[in-house]
Amino acid sequence: MLKLLQAMNSFVRALLGLAIVGAVAGLGWFGYENYYAEKHALEKSRAQLASLSKELDDRRQEINRLNVDLESKKQEIEKLNATIKLLTLDQRIARIEVLGQEGSQEQGDLRSRLSFVELNEQGQPLEKPKVITVVGDVAYLDALVVKFDDKHIAEGDPLRSTSVALFRRIFGEAQRPVDGFLLDVEGAQPTAYRRGGKPSEFEQQLWERFWEYANDPVKARREGVRAAHGEAPFIKLVPGKRYRVELRASGGLSVVPEEAAAPTGNTL
Repeated sequence: MLKLLQAMNSFVRALLGLAIVGAVAGLGWFGYENYYAEKHALEKSRAQLASLSKELDDRRQEINRLNVDLESKKQEIEKLNATIKLLTLDQRIARIEVLGQEGSQEQGDLRSRLSFVELNEQGQPLEKPKVITVVGDVAYLDALVVKFDDKHIAEGDPLRSTSVALFRRIFGEAQRPVDGFLLDVEGAQPTAYRRGGKPSEFEQQLWERFWEYANDPVKARREGVRAAHGEAPFIKLVPGKRYRVELRASGGLSVVPEEAAAPTGNTL
């Protein structure tokens, strides 16, 4: 009997030991699984965070690239606007004022008296106005015009930043051009470009060789000249009216009316 009790006691202790070992093993396995599950989750979170950080860096780099591109585009637009402004800039280079008229178209003896004066950059007369009488009431302004390549104008080239003109003569539609009133001397530097100092070699050659540039594309291109030719804008003269003669930086001459001058009478 005693041996039976001892055997049962040993069996119970063995079962208890196995239970304890099983519990400990279970707790260890649970701890192991929980530890590595948390570690895996942490590694996954770190990987996600690294991916998000890389994506954020990529977005920042893209934003920076777009900002640089935007700034470049803004500069291009500003440069383009400045170029357009320069190319379409009109200079006021002369003024015509109608002093009076006499005679009539019907009788064929209509005469118009006018004053012509070239202006500086501030719109002030460069010399005493020339008083001229033309036949008829339509006056032509005969001029030689040099136009430079647009790139020189856009770049603000000091010698080629705008078209230049030499006024040859004024004549009425009822008279021959050769009989018109002479203004600047052909081949000489125009009044408007005499700025108090000695003209540069380029300015001298520009007018001395005008017709060479007009007829020799290679020579013209070498000097940055886009075109060299004559122009003769004309306007119907109205007594008391004033007209300004403009020269576009990249183009030719135009004659546009200003506000009416003070009354001067309609007789010569």
